[in-house]
Amino acid sequence: MINKYGSWVVGGKIFYVSYDAYKFASETNQQVVFHYHPTVWKNFDRSLLGKNSLPSLYKHRAQQLRDKYDYLILYYSGGADSHNILRTFIDNNIKLDEVCVKWPKPLMDGKFYTPNTTDVSTNNYWSEWDYCVKPNLDWLKNNRPDIKITIKDFIGNPDTFDVDGMFEEIDSNSFHAGLLLHSKVSDSERPLIESGKTVANIYGANKPLLRLNGNVIEIFFTDTALLQSVKSRINPYGAENFYWAFDMPLLPFEMAYQTAMHYKVNINDRKFLVLPKKDRKPDTLPTGTQTEAQGLISKSIIYKHTWDNRFQSTKIKGIGLDKFSWFFEQNELSRLKDIFLDNVNQRLALLDNRYILTEDYHGTTIKSLVGAASYGYSVTTLEDTLV
Repeated sequence: MINKYGSWVVGGKIFYVSYDAYKFASETNQQVVFHYHPTVWKNFDRSLLGKNSLPSLYKHRAQQLRDKYDYLILYYSGGADSHNILRTFIDNNIKLDEVCVKWPKPLMDGKFYTPNTTDVSTNNYWSEWDYCVKPNLDWLKNNRPDIKITIKDFIGNPDTFDVDGMFEEIDSNSFHAGLLLHSKVSDSERPLIESGKTVANIYGANKPLLRLNGNVIEIFFTDTALLQSVKSRINPYGAENFYWAFDMPLLPFEMAYQTAMHYKVNINDRKFLVLPKKDRKPDTLPTGTQTEAQGLISKSIIYKHTWDNRFQSTKIKGIGLDKFSWFFEQNELSRLKDIFLDNVNQRLALLDNRYILTEDYHGTTIKSLVGAASYGYSVTTLEDTLV
């Protein structure tokens, strides 16, 4: 299925690699439109909404993946999305073969940061290792030895890191340091694929993204979130977005519907619903602020059975300079940083500036590729006109 992960359309021409679409758009002075299975969402039967519990749908999705693949790998971050997936498999006694955590070894060893629970800014994201990830891995090791635990150091040896190969391996909009993480998969994958096994790389993309179009609450999808699910060259169709499942549309729609009910009742929170560009005003909150607030609200609704409000930092904003500040600041990583930034700049030099995000970091200009959003698809309607 060639468009499993979406496509980008520029002037009627279809692309399956995001960078190629933005490059062509730059050359032809056209707009990029992101498509993620639009007919699935447009044709969905909305009369089904409100009739199924989310835990039952999570169970259905987990079993769907179990039935489809020989080997299941969950990429676990310790956050609410991936933790809910882990709990779904365990609580329903559905076999999960492996949990893989992608984390840089220097930070696991306590370098570059001091763990604390008082700072919830994105700069303190890596404290989640100490207060979320490691405690859960320890529990798994002791209570579920049947589930393999893999920790993937996504930096490895900075002197031999293959930056060129990383860019060629995957399609990603994350041209910031997050690409170092998103480009890696478990070492289990290759031998399994070479032995003829089918392997699913399961990712927790993503909580519902909601916008308000007139009086209609719509769900939409972003290429930035979807492209964090790694499609490796040897397993190009093995990445599975657990929640944004086009082959189980009831799941993302029901997640969106139950979250949308909050905004029907809580009028003051409607400021967090993203607005179409034509409706945005000078006092409208930035889109990043809106989606982050939406995430906090939806987490308390859609994961209420599995999330225990353990330590979590705010999530990445802009091009990730807060989350990956250690990468840009540490002298021992300077060679890798310089090669990485040179590769990014060479690629982005071929794009029009409207497709590039730029931030200054202590005098160094850091660039990344913009993201694109899909069309919006109706979830429910507000009866009143207060927005």
